Amino acid sequence: MLFTSFAFFIFFAVVMLLYYILPKKWQWIVLLVASLIFYATFSWKFLFFIISTIATIYGATYGIDKINKEQEKYLAENELDLEAKKAYKAKNKKKKKLYLVLCILFNVGILAVLKYANFFISSFQGLISLFGVKLDAITLNLILPLGISFYTFQAVGYLLDVYWGKVTAEKNIFRLALFVSFFPQIIQGPI
Repeated sequence: MLFTSFAFFIFFAVVMLLYYILPKKWQWIVLLVASLIFYATFSWKFLFFIISTIATIYGATYGIDKINKEQEKYLAENELDLEAKKAYKAKNKKKKKLYLVLCILFNVGILAVLKYANFFISSFQGLISLFGVKLDAITLNLILPLGISFYTFQAVGYLLDVYWGKVTAEKNIFRLALFVSFFPQIIQGPI
């Protein structure tokens, strides 16, 4: 469903009508459902990618936020000397970094495979051919999901903000899902 199509105009009109008719506490749900429907109109199969991004980012930010809150509580309840505080914080920083690194590797890894797999395969085949080894041309028939670069970078940016302590993690996974999948911005791109 393209922004310039009549179907989008009808879709947008229905979404706006529902948004303004329903009470304020339900408006974000209308936007979430509309965003997922909009995304699914391009291909329902690609919902897996955006949902996996939402789930992994939610899990990582929840874990990081939990460590931050436990650390804050522990330090408030226990009087530790400077060295003990540093050791405790260093141990927690390692745990948070593990969440961060694994989540980034997973999400950026999906993006890299979908976007650059064929490039790396053909580069490898070209390199091997320099040594006289002929390989049959191999290409993967991968189709890039709509807006995957945008929502991946946006979600990783949010993850980094939670890691750095700029924001607290969103407790409601569905509100996070709206942040990641909001349909007017999903096809705008990261730049």
